[in-house]
Amino acid sequence: MKSNIIAYAHSLGFERVGFTSAVPLKEAENFLGAWLEQGRAGEMGYLERNPTLRTRPADHLPGAKTVIALAMNYYSSNSSSPAAAGRGSMDSPPEAAGNDEREGRIARYAWGRDYHKVIGKRLEAFIRYMQALAPEASFKPFVDTGALLERPLAQRAGLGFVGKNTMLITRGLGSWVFLANIITTLELPLDAPDTRSCGECRLCIDACPTEAITAPYQLDARRCIAYLTIELGGKIENDLREKTGDWIFGCDVCQDVCPHNTRIPSTPVESFRPVAGGPTSLLLAEILSMRSEEDFHKKCGGTPLMRAERHGLIRNACLAAAHLDRQDLVPAIEKLCIPEEHPVIREHARWALDILGRQALRAGPVIDPLTA
Repeated sequence: MKSNIIAYAHSLGFERVGFTSAVPLKEAENFLGAWLEQGRAGEMGYLERNPTLRTRPADHLPGAKTVIALAMNYYSSNSSSPAAAGRGSMDSPPEAAGNDEREGRIARYAWGRDYHKVIGKRLEAFIRYMQALAPEASFKPFVDTGALLERPLAQRAGLGFVGKNTMLITRGLGSWVFLANIITTLELPLDAPDTRSCGECRLCIDACPTEAITAPYQLDARRCIAYLTIELGGKIENDLREKTGDWIFGCDVCQDVCPHNTRIPSTPVESFRPVAGGPTSLLLAEILSMRSEEDFHKKCGGTPLMRAERHGLIRNACLAAAHLDRQDLVPAIEKLCIPEEHPVIREHARWALDILGRQALRAGPVIDPLTA
């Protein structure tokens, strides 16, 4: 039974498969409780709703015996689009990847289609297969959106270990993986936990632009660029605006510097690769010109970028434009300061114009030596 399940999981594109018990994650439950009490979840209030449910798989499915932990590779080495994050690629330099360094960056996981939908459909097929093998069994799938702590479950199932940046690091695929789980009443042979660690390495801690990794295995989401550009619905505090740099959706810094993330094969899943007209094709000018929700849905529908919402993505684009000294975008940013615009957009547009204005003053006028 276990061998058949593993083989079918591989056929669906899940490159790592592990099995662990449905008993509670006691250590993770204690850690989560303390983390929430410290306020490190920021505005992610959904994490505070019944937090113990996230660490007790059997509470989701009566009679649960086993959790099948799954990982799918999403890594793409580079992208030919100007807005891609590939200039940090480990396989090729920016010029080889064809990226314009004056455009915003998008985290690699968001280069393709929305992974919730892609993986969700495969989990449905997976469950149909297992129900045919064991009609008496029950199954419940999770892919990121459910109340379940995926990383400690994956570690306990032997898929990888949780690194100092709090990411799950697998063998051969590093942390460039999407995680999913299926809780089942089937009792299957369990795998041993992955007991590896980062050792003395602290590259991710030192590289974080906002110092969000406050200590090994300790992440303050309120300072994380991924949180600031995706989860945060309101304004980004002044002391963090310049530190977000040119990231307009997510951040890969702590992953790019990780030694386990080198020489990773590109994902075989076509839906996760950059496509023409996809997220990495968006220019800052296009984002700043989204005048309505209809424009936003037209350009970002079906992609992870929808999570940031229109006002969040434009907010991020304003900060990136200032960071990149995009003087050519000043007229577009000025149009965002009208009273009818979203207040978050207006505030960050004014901030960007202030920064760009200072940069223009420092640059001074261009003097032609032949006419001076």
